[in-house]
Amino acid sequence: MVYTEVFCLLFFVTFIFHLIKRPRIGVNEPPLVQYRFPIIGHTYYYLYDSENFLKKCREKYGEPFSLYVFGSVRTFTGVENSVEVLKNDSFDFHAAINKDVFNQFKKLDPVYTSRVIREQISGKLDVYISRIQSELLFGIEKYFGDCKEPKTFRNIQHMLGLIVAKTVANVIIGEEVAQFEDIITSFAMVERGLTKMRFIPPILTFISLSLNAKFLTLPLKFGWNPISRHRDIFVKRYKPIVEERIRQRKKLGEKYIQKEDLLDFFLNEPHYKTDIVDDKYMDGLFAQLYAIVFASTSSTSKALAFALFDYGGRPELWNEIYEEQLKIYNDSNGNLSVEDVHKMVKLDCFLRESFRHSSNIAGLMHLFTGDSFTFSNGTTIPKDRLVFVYTRDTAFSDKFYGETANDFQPKRHITSRYNGKIVHTPAAKVDRSLLTFGVGKRACPGRLFAVNGIKLCLHKLILKYNIRTESGKVDPPRRFSALTLPPISGLVFENRN
Repeated sequence: MVYTEVFCLLFFVTFIFHLIKRPRIGVNEPPLVQYRFPIIGHTYYYLYDSENFLKKCREKYGEPFSLYVFGSVRTFTGVENSVEVLKNDSFDFHAAINKDVFNQFKKLDPVYTSRVIREQISGKLDVYISRIQSELLFGIEKYFGDCKEPKTFRNIQHMLGLIVAKTVANVIIGEEVAQFEDIITSFAMVERGLTKMRFIPPILTFISLSLNAKFLTLPLKFGWNPISRHRDIFVKRYKPIVEERIRQRKKLGEKYIQKEDLLDFFLNEPHYKTDIVDDKYMDGLFAQLYAIVFASTSSTSKALAFALFDYGGRPELWNEIYEEQLKIYNDSNGNLSVEDVHKMVKLDCFLRESFRHSSNIAGLMHLFTGDSFTFSNGTTIPKDRLVFVYTRDTAFSDKFYGETANDFQPKRHITSRYNGKIVHTPAAKVDRSLLTFGVGKRACPGRLFAVNGIKLCLHKLILKYNIRTESGKVDPPRRFSALTLPPISGLVFENRN
């Protein structure tokens, strides 16, 4: 009875606020799609039929267009205008998402973090590649096993998350810590926990965006944080290693041999140099490292899961991809270099096509922080407008992919030049035709690390196992609002030997 009264009160208050703050669109703003129901606006269709709904809006209103979702006006850009959002510094991705979970431990600087990832991770693939292969083989053997008899795995993204987490841990926080099982489990659980938080419906935004933000951060103000226990595990395992490295640096001086991981990099940075490893210092390391871990593990495990389902449901691709991988394996005696990974042209094109087909319907949310912005078509948006990139409009655009835009064709990314030379568009390349990694100077700084890691993992799996979907066909992805998630149906693995 109490819950009913609370719900009725909340609905009444929401209705009053809606009457007070009906969506108002400026004369020159993108058109607001018509809606039938007060308060709800377009929320229902956006949550439960996002793919068809956004497509119809795009066809009828062009782009950009605006929707009234969860009590606020949101503008959506398509194939023509999305790059304008992604390249303009006034559109702030970090301001649009809730970073308070990590910021409770340390205020993070996205520019600094991007530079670290670009220079110290993606820029050092040749240094890390043997360690990556070693960790991948360990994880594959542990979680997939021999598979002498066909074995079916479901909800494979979780298992892949554990494999990826150990690989990422080795590179980011060092080989010593990567051996602790509780740290690897913690990495994977942080990824799963924070991903689930994205699916909490922002109900209070029907009243006010700021009210919803305050509600979500209220537990943090009272000391509760969903990843606090992971911080405790991190400190338990990491603090002795940090203290030992600082001690060795002081003892050996110039004779100290720099280790290849982010910890030693941070210990060289002016604002991380210290003789006292207290809670505040460990909080800073935890926030910085785990924010990178979350971004790396989440996107990589999702893309890897999609790639396996795309591969397992398309037997027509099996032979040529397998033969390419076998040749590269034999030529390198199984010890791959970065140059060997670059030779995986067919696998690279397959992966780029998988990225395209697994694109979110809409995402890459940005908050416009300037006074006003005018798109190339003449429409203008005001300050504090949330802008979403309608990514699927680009990923399946006839402009870039012609009449076969809806088909899965890896060979579309291979081009034969007039002089007989064969070139291809790499999976990690950023351009206007695929917005998986963004575009311009703000493109994902870790994309080279992620793509090469995925290719190495697929290489090992394809050589060891015959992989097929349990259904024998391409399983459809799961949808949550405008997000696209890997299937949870079965993938069958069987040892090739």
